[in-house]
Amino acid sequence: MNEVVTDVLRRVESLREELSALTLRLGNTFGPFGYEAATAQQVHDWFAERRMPARLVPLTEDRASCVARLPGDGTGPSLVFNAHLDTEASGPEYDRLMAIPDPNKVGARIEDGVVYGHVAQNDRACMAAQMIAAAAIHDSGVTLRGDVVVKAVLGETGAAPVDEYEGLSYVGKGTGTEHLIQHGYRPDYAIISETTDFAPCWVQTGAIYAKVTVRGRNMYTPRLVRGDSLPEHPNAIVKLAVVIDAIEEWGIRVQKERTHETACGTMEPKAQVGAVRGGLPWRPNRSAPYAAVYVDIRTVPGEDTEALVDSLRGAIAETGIAADVEVFMEKSGHTADAGALTPVLDALDAAHRVVRGEPMPTTAETAVVSMWRDTNVYNRMGVPALTFGPGRGKASVQGTGGLAMSELLDAAKIYALTMLQVCAGAALDDA
Repeated sequence: MNEVVTDVLRRVESLREELSALTLRLGNTFGPFGYEAATAQQVHDWFAERRMPARLVPLTEDRASCVARLPGDGTGPSLVFNAHLDTEASGPEYDRLMAIPDPNKVGARIEDGVVYGHVAQNDRACMAAQMIAAAAIHDSGVTLRGDVVVKAVLGETGAAPVDEYEGLSYVGKGTGTEHLIQHGYRPDYAIISETTDFAPCWVQTGAIYAKVTVRGRNMYTPRLVRGDSLPEHPNAIVKLAVVIDAIEEWGIRVQKERTHETACGTMEPKAQVGAVRGGLPWRPNRSAPYAAVYVDIRTVPGEDTEALVDSLRGAIAETGIAADVEVFMEKSGHTADAGALTPVLDALDAAHRVVRGEPMPTTAETAVVSMWRDTNVYNRMGVPALTFGPGRGKASVQGTGGLAMSELLDAAKIYALTMLQVCAGAALDDA
């Protein structure tokens, strides 16, 4: 192995404790969805402490991304490593309506070499790994041919304005990444730094958010007349219960119909009801004249999404209950050209062989292939992109699993060696 490669690996290894400290620093910064500026500032400050050039890129007063750039001499390709700042929403509504501990307040902790906390797993641990990798490259003094760019972006996770929740505080699903690309931060290649169990993934689902509304009548309980069938019931909530059942059955059916194998693993596009509204909680003596559910529908790259939504409308119509189905967000899924990604895939595989002693896995977990990640933004905008990162401990309850710090360190080493190969033209002699 050449001296540059050995030196960079040694530098990442020497930053092992800093990787843990940075993961906790980012994971314990309160910066929920819609308020990412605080965490972006922490990222910026860390780079400044290491005398590495970085810039805050605000979207609103409360929302910002951070970009660090190690400039090349212009003779090679540029490579972005992209991690997201947001994990969950927060505030009184989250506490009241979700009724579970707020991950933003729980934060992150390390026990027995494992980092716990949903904010660390998604996605600040991988963010720390890409920052450590960039620091090792910077400190090595290696001459870069192409730029190495490290992004910490706002608004990757799912959200969209609806009802009274209006404005830029509620936009997600790639908002920060798209904003940066549109404002000059466009690379030749992109790696999304998220958990994949060290398998590359360049195929992702899209998403549709739909609001399904049912109408009824306001009737005082003693004067309630139920009608002869559920479609005739005056209470929109009762009608909605039937509609929810139909949506669930539809979701199961279209999931099975559209599950298929991709180059990166099995894609299983799911759908579920994620929120419900109707009636006055403090005044239940009236039937609800209005009730609504909000549905998340995962989509297959290239599919006819209008036909998919029409099939949902048809499934609801079969109940005999009149309902309005309104799409309030649609973000398409995309598949990269694997051939265009060859330099990145080859670099990742070579780095994986050096760091972990075996070839890189060829397929990712079904859930990884079946979710949105910011690869979709890059691939839609013509930048070949894939997702790659360490494993995230599997858990029956989201956020309760753990990420081994040893794997996170391996990820940082692989990221650094990939930067070296793609942007500095280095060869891993015994890869």
